[in-house]
Amino acid sequence: MNVAVHYLRDIAPRKVPFRISLRVIVATIVAASISFFAKAKQAKPTTPADPLATTIPWGQQPTTGGDVLNLTLVRIEEQTHDTKTLRFVLPGNKQISPRPGQFLTFDWMIDGKRVKRSYTICSSPTQRNFVEITPKRVEKGYVSKFLNDHAAVGLTVQARGPYGTFYFDESKHQRIVLIAAGSGITPMIAILRYIDGLSLKINATLVYCVRTQNDVIFESELSAIQNRMPGFRQALVLSQHGPEWKGWKGHLDRAMLEREVQRPLDSTFFLCGPPQFMELGCSLLREMGVDPVNVLQESFGGGISREKGSVAASGPLEIRLARSGLTYQSCLTETVLESAELNGASIPFGCRQGNCGTCATKLLSGNVRMDNDEGLTEELRAHGFILPCVSRPLSALTLDA
Repeated sequence: MNVAVHYLRDIAPRKVPFRISLRVIVATIVAASISFFAKAKQAKPTTPADPLATTIPWGQQPTTGGDVLNLTLVRIEEQTHDTKTLRFVLPGNKQISPRPGQFLTFDWMIDGKRVKRSYTICSSPTQRNFVEITPKRVEKGYVSKFLNDHAAVGLTVQARGPYGTFYFDESKHQRIVLIAAGSGITPMIAILRYIDGLSLKINATLVYCVRTQNDVIFESELSAIQNRMPGFRQALVLSQHGPEWKGWKGHLDRAMLEREVQRPLDSTFFLCGPPQFMELGCSLLREMGVDPVNVLQESFGGGISREKGSVAASGPLEIRLARSGLTYQSCLTETVLESAELNGASIPFGCRQGNCGTCATKLLSGNVRMDNDEGLTEELRAHGFILPCVSRPLSALTLDA
């Protein structure tokens, strides 16, 4: 453009013919315009509608562990006579990036009391604007009874997460076996929904143990997934059944696994259910020669003790927090984290199930029993760290907290 101006100024003194001058000016202006818009287009950034979805494989997305999520209940779906699926949405444009099999820790307010419980995200991680959980009603379950009997659309709750090392990763797990009992199906359905939704070429086998056929959670959806996924097969095991039942009967056993699981030594196993079920499953897999490294576990209904021979002390014990300067008595029914909170001490926490490692604290003296140590790395274990959320004192303790 500056060239055109200069040329116009120079027309009169040099006596350039008007027709030639006009052609040169027009050509210069057109060339300058093309150059300007080309540069502008090149400089303009292109932002994908969903950067994570287009640049990072789903199984490798970063989690938002530790974030506080303000959730609102928008849908309730009955699954069985004692199980419901609750869908919670996130506010505004907030999104969540769990991995298939992870869980959230909820901060419920029930009858004026604040109660924390963790529930697996059973919706697929590809659904990032909402999360679903499926609590099974337990007669003595304070929270599960509330969620099944009284929760209504509009209920709000805060949650943290997602947490957990129990999750499917398609970059590592090409052949998987899902072994579940009861409500232990919830992380398994999240994994299957994820594989199905993305049409991943994964060989998956589900062995699902329940009491009766009426206790099968996600029954119709599991059948639909089996019809859609060529690499998926399922085996249902009933402990109580009628004469018309032609499938597996009784409890999980080696013969059942050897019949249903193809190439077990090449598979990754996901186990989820009550502690006794988990112990049985691990024992059977060891007998079959499966490497423990290829067995992932998620326990429902209580942790699996890492020190079975340990017995808690018979009376209150003194706990001292070295850095905080606090000393107090611990009740034997409380975890180290719970007793700290009751006495005004602040120890960071996340899942409260021993999986995320947020509360890892160094034990300076004393002994504890940990119900689960999945949240500790080998290095932390070697340096004497414990997980207060799942630790109970066996003696007087001093913590670096």
